[in-house]
Amino acid sequence: MFEFDQYRGKGAGAPLRPSESIAFVSGIRKRSLLIWGEHCIECAAPECYQTCDLYRARPDQRCRRFELGMRRNRHFRAQTGPAAEIVFGQWGKLEARGNTLLWRNGLVSLLDRVVPRVQPLVNAFGRLVRRFGGSPPWTSLAFELLDYLGKRMHKALPQEQKPDGFLIEIYNPQTRDCKMKFACAVARSAMLSVPANGKLALPYWKQLVLAPGYNRYFIPHIELSAITDSRLPYNISFTPEAESGTRLVFISADFITADSVATINPVSVATGDTRPAAKCVVFDLDNTLWDGVLLEGEVTLKSTVPALFKALDQRGILITVASKNNRPEALQQLEQFGLADYLVYPVINWNQKSENIKWLAEKISIGTDTLVFIDDTPFEREEVAAAVNGIEVLPETAIETLLEHPRLQGSTTAEAGNRRLMYQQQVQRSEDAVRFGDDYLAFLRACQIVVTISPYASEQHTRVTELLQRTNQLNFSGTRYTREAVDEALQNTATDKHVIHCKDKYGDYGLVGFSITRREQHGRITVEDFMLSCRVQGKLIEKAFFSYLIDEYGGGAATLAVNFVATDRNGLARSVLQEIGFSMSAGSMATLAVQPGQLDVDFLTLQSAVVPVAGSTAADQAHIS
Repeated sequence: MFEFDQYRGKGAGAPLRPSESIAFVSGIRKRSLLIWGEHCIECAAPECYQTCDLYRARPDQRCRRFELGMRRNRHFRAQTGPAAEIVFGQWGKLEARGNTLLWRNGLVSLLDRVVPRVQPLVNAFGRLVRRFGGSPPWTSLAFELLDYLGKRMHKALPQEQKPDGFLIEIYNPQTRDCKMKFACAVARSAMLSVPANGKLALPYWKQLVLAPGYNRYFIPHIELSAITDSRLPYNISFTPEAESGTRLVFISADFITADSVATINPVSVATGDTRPAAKCVVFDLDNTLWDGVLLEGEVTLKSTVPALFKALDQRGILITVASKNNRPEALQQLEQFGLADYLVYPVINWNQKSENIKWLAEKISIGTDTLVFIDDTPFEREEVAAAVNGIEVLPETAIETLLEHPRLQGSTTAEAGNRRLMYQQQVQRSEDAVRFGDDYLAFLRACQIVVTISPYASEQHTRVTELLQRTNQLNFSGTRYTREAVDEALQNTATDKHVIHCKDKYGDYGLVGFSITRREQHGRITVEDFMLSCRVQGKLIEKAFFSYLIDEYGGGAATLAVNFVATDRNGLARSVLQEIGFSMSAGSMATLAVQPGQLDVDFLTLQSAVVPVAGSTAADQAHIS
């Protein structure tokens, strides 16, 4: 169910139409009633409505983060009802409270038709109540009631009821690929701290690469069950990679049960082509990529292969290998030829190649009809062609003209050039998560987190302002800053201002924290304000920062005082302080007498850097704590 009642697009032009015939998913028996709303990735409602420069009021006074709202588009009507056409604005995301309570598909479709017609009447009543003294939430009464319904449906879930999986159908009207992050994670309000045993349901995320035209993904329920079965509230969201302007049609986004799950394969249909564009090329090794058999002696790389790999990679075409070989020796040879870095999920063993390729398609989350397999042996080609549905099989001689293949033209955008890196990051993240299971602290240790702390610099003004205005869960003082108050705080020379950057082996989180501190007499360090983005919640960045302050200002031992003012939204900050060991007084200061090494965080690297000064060397500008 989408928020169609908040759409305001008079004069916006005709809705999108599909440019090709689309075979939507059929055979859906039951599906969840998910209430998809317009949200902000840094939401701090309702306080941010007064302090954030990005706030634009919807008719119900909530924040407008889509250009015009969600437009009902009947041209993409699938079995799940009318689609929602959305143009994302800055910091916009599509989000729903998760629940796997399954209803008959016909009943959900009826509610999809009836509820949007009733919502304007409900909001009109709410505005009337607000006019006569009601609280602000009355202006968005329909939203509040549906949000409450979402919570109740999650709590009412029968333990034995399980969906087959989560169905996603999206139409991309653009002429190039669009990247979209799909996430399913326990709600922040339920993650007040890392449990003492270090065990948490890890967030699930999946990078959706939406080709031009119709795209379908199906995520088996088993991949999400650690979250959905935890009995904790959780959220599901779609966030585009582009900051704003992404236009998409959301056709289906539901937990479902179907007559036959086997018919719901992930597909991506390129506009104007009767077959899907190929997304991945799978190469054999012996007498295909190189001349000779590795186990029998030296091999020679075919001269055209390095340029071929580079070109395919730049087009955003994934590359991997499926070979019957000894894995260590084969990987070593690929390293020597300079090809290993191009590969995603290389499968090198003595199993049937068809089984390896099916596994590969599942790991990458693409349809087997978007794979191209190249092998020199007729037997292997026929075995794969017979067992893998839709795969295109070519002989090794096709390597010479592969860049001219019409299904392998890919894209020349910067996004395409980064596709392989994104998949490789996901490979490592998935492997680590599986390897560590629910041992959350061991998983963090494997992430190789690096935290860099440096003095505030003027070029960071925009990002720091965002943190000060919008940080909610990890806002320790509870202060809501206006733009004027931000400038006043930053110009105060009596305090020290620090910014915090974070990255791990998967990528860079950017500037995630800001602090205002004051060194006082008798070994006391006061943190007047501390904001930390929820993007790094649960990584113990707070503890690492406090350790930095003690080492820098107190020589390893000092009394640390943190200005903490409880609000109805920063319970997470309170929990963090209590977990570390702070005494929570009746006033606004949480205090902790710190001994040397007490706050060390052994699973991350803590760096401190000074603002670069003309004439300084790299060694002057940074040191490792």
